This record gives sequence, C-alpha cells and structure tokens, in this order.
Amino acid sequence: MSWTLPDRGTLLGLAEDGALTPRQLEQAAAVAPLVPTRDEWLAGADRLLALAGALLLAAGLIFFFAYNWDALHRFAKLGIAIAALAACTGTALAAPPFGTVWRAALLAACLATGALLALIGQTYQTGADIWELFVAWAALMLPFVLLARSSASWLLWLAVANAGLLRYLSESWWSRFAGALGDAESLLAIAAFNGAVLLAFEFAGSALLATPRRHIHRIAGLGVLAPLALGACLSWWDADFRLTGLVFAAVAAAFALAYLAHRRDVPMLAQTAFATIAVATSALIRVMPHDASFVTINIVAVFVIASTGIAGVWLTRLYREGSNP
Repeated sequence: MSWTLPDRGTLLGLAEDGALTPRQLEQAAAVAPLVPTRDEWLAGADRLLALAGALLLAAGLIFFFAYNWDALHRFAKLGIAIAALAACTGTALAAPPFGTVWRAALLAACLATGALLALIGQTYQTGADIWELFVAWAALMLPFVLLARSSASWLLWLAVANAGLLRYLSESWWSRFAGALGDAESLLAIAAFNGAVLLAFEFAGSALLATPRRHIHRIAGLGVLAPLALGACLSWWDADFRLTGLVFAAVAAAFALAYLAHRRDVPMLAQTAFATIAVATSALIRVMPHDASFVTINIVAVFVIASTGIAGVWLTRLYREGSNP
C-alpha cells in the first residue's frame, strides 16, 4: 500500500491542525511512507523530462523551418516535416504501450501534425482560414490522442479545438451583427463545446485516459464556466446576455450539486464558487448608486474580500476532508 499525493496532503494537514496526534501520524507513516519514495521521484522526473523533450523537439523543428525558410526547397521542407512525423509515430510503435516514451512520442506526433499543416498552408497558399487549420489539426491528431490516453495530449487537443472554435466564431455570420467575439451566441457555443467534452470525460474517462487524473475535466469545466460567467456579468447591463446569465445560474447549480454531493472535486467547486462571486460582484456594482463612487468602491471591496474569504475557508475545509481522485 502507498499513500497518494492527496492522501499525504490530507494527513499532514490534519497533523498541522492538531486533529492527528504525533502517535497517529507515526502509525500512518508505518503503513506507507508519507514522503515520496525514490521510485516515485524518478517516475515523476521521467514523465517531466519526456514531456519537455517532446515539446523542445517540436519547437526546434518549427524554429528550424523559420530560420532556413528561404534556403530550403518546398519539397525539402515537406520531406523534413513528414520525416519528423514518421519518426514520432515510429518511436511510438517501437515503445511499450502506455509507457512514458509512448506518450511522449504521440504528443510529439500531435505537434508535428500541426507543424506539417502550417507548412503546407504557408507553402502552397491554400487560402484556408485560420480556423480551418486549427480544426484540421484537431481532427488529424485525434487518433494520436486517443492512442496516447494521456492528459497532456488531451489538453493540447482541447486547446487547439477551442482555438479553432474561437476563430470560427469570430468570422461567422453572426459576428457581422455583433461586431465582436463577445456576443451571447458565441459564449454559449464555447460553453456547450467544453460541456460536451466534460461530459465525455466524466462518463467515459476510463476509455479516454489511462490514469484517473482529472486535469482535463477541470480545464473543460473552466471552459464551461468562464464564458458563461462573462456573459452573466454582462447580463446585468445588456439584455442580450440574459439567457447566458440564466444558463450560468443553472450550470453553476448543477456543478455545485455534482461535485459536492456525487463526486467531491474541490478544484471544480473552487471554479464554480469564484465564478459565482464574480457574477454577484457585477450585480452589486450594477445596483449600487453611482453618485457615491467612494462608498460604492468600499462596499464592493468589502463584499469581494468577505465572499472570497468565506469561499476559501469552505474550500480548505472540503480539501482537508478529502476529495475523490
């Protein structure tokens, strides 16, 4: 048996608060070490260095093309990019499945796919919009991401997919009427996409991730709450965003229920709490009289300090009680 990192944090926190006696802490340490073992340090360093190596190799490929762009023939550029992608996929095929090298090679293949698409678009001037590049990149690297089943690859895919969606919304038909990305439809579309990703990982996480880490869930949850909270803040001034405000209220309530009663997830609850505080602060500013700005500023400041303090104490207590992985 070995204590997980959250378990160790909970035990040490309880000991600091006096809830565990030194004798009880010693008994917990006798069951399993309360500090990371040598093998755990080596495994963590192995994953970190493999991830850093994949990112640096991909960056090196991009900077090589940038520096030697005029000196290379277009076929040489394509050949180098395709060779890099083939090397990444070949390394993944030769590595043990779901190992560190396997995942690092597939992550590098995802990055090399994007570099190859950008190279093709720049060389042949296809006329495609930027959002089409991001969407194609997300679609083509999806097989590598499904094979890797790692948080790093999924986070890259989610970032690229969101970038494509943002670029599409900024150039879509309704942007001509709204004049900017911040229209209510765009915010709802971004939240809906990230909500679909969140639901997929909540109900099929074991098939999409080899380990039960919840990094992708929390990033997707932030992608849901952030645009809805922005729209809810604006809804106090602009009637066009009232639907977004109502959707935010429903989603915040659903998040609070799901991640407090059904699956205790403190980071998700923290996102929900602070997004709600931001919307409530916007409402307070809206209803306060504007002729007494000094009083208004102080009242708003007191509200923000008090609400965030209360939320912080509550979240700390939940964390020390323990959360599901």
